[in-house]
Amino acid sequence: MIIDDERDLHERLEAAFEAISPHPAPLDDTVRWGRAIKRRRVALAIGVVAAATAVAFGVPSVVHRTDGPAPASPGRPPTVTVQAPGRGAQPGEIATGTIDGRRWWIVADLPGTNGAGPGHQDIIIAGPAVEPIERFPTMPVLRAADSLGPVSFTATISGGVQIQVGAVRANVSYLRVRLDDGSVLTLRPVTVYGTRAVAFAIPAGAQITDVVAYSRHGEIASAVPFNQPGGLAWFVSWLRPGQPQAARASGRIASGTGWSATAYLGPWGICIPVVDPQPVEVACVPSVPASAVVLNLDQGGTPEIAGGIASASVARVVVTQPDRSTAEVRLVTVGSHKFFAFAVHPGAKPLRWVAYDQAGKVVASSGR
Repeated sequence: MIIDDERDLHERLEAAFEAISPHPAPLDDTVRWGRAIKRRRVALAIGVVAAATAVAFGVPSVVHRTDGPAPASPGRPPTVTVQAPGRGAQPGEIATGTIDGRRWWIVADLPGTNGAGPGHQDIIIAGPAVEPIERFPTMPVLRAADSLGPVSFTATISGGVQIQVGAVRANVSYLRVRLDDGSVLTLRPVTVYGTRAVAFAIPAGAQITDVVAYSRHGEIASAVPFNQPGGLAWFVSWLRPGQPQAARASGRIASGTGWSATAYLGPWGICIPVVDPQPVEVACVPSVPASAVVLNLDQGGTPEIAGGIASASVARVVVTQPDRSTAEVRLVTVGSHKFFAFAVHPGAKPLRWVAYDQAGKVVASSGR
């Protein structure tokens, strides 16, 4: 049922929110992790070791699972709209809109309330387009400082609909989101609990071509996301006006019994989905400095999967498993980077790794 009366909407949403118990799932403030299919709980930890080199990660958060996209209307793309809150909107409302005439609302809860600890808050998603009413499990408070660019996006899928919520820097006047069917959504920031924010909702199968942020004086930066098939768009890297896009490349880096990992390089940076046999995890990072080695730990799966990105100088990587067994992992070149991935053996010891150059010199290690 579509509700047009704003007061009636406010009362109905409040009653629904009071009946929902939030499910705390704190995320690390520095490294975000995600999960995309209702098959297993996966935690992603990313560590970087490099000589006098630090890597900042603009990794989007995914804090809700999906059972798959809703079926699209045959013969035409869905009609999608988005608007900033109007007069009489409830506190914390970020945006509202429609998908094929069905309405949705995205509302930020007051930080630190309804079970959210200090520095965390809930995001509520409601409306006929995404029924039933959903809450993002407790997540860090929206902060523009989490992004390397003008916007820090957080994403989820609910009822076959992809929802993106972003914290926006002070110099951003508006954003334009372009979809692969040619439609364009204009996002205008609103202030909720001290943070300028935007939000939009699209069908889970829709592809986002790019997002462009504008100030009062013109374009600030643009981002081409990595669109996970049938899933989420991952915003990792932002480009200045006129900055050339990185070349696209992809290749499978490893596989085992019931799982595989593939690297995708492009203007978004580097993304590595893990599949077993459906996509359950995507790790995304910006382009990695030449001297860095990145280790991604995929914890909680069966088996757990670890992977990494090695610089051109790395000739081999030796891993010591939690069961104390030691083995050299296979390096696979995709584009200008070397990649590796492997199944983690169960055991009590921490996973350790060492990267060597052709001469046998240690280039980087886990440092443990």
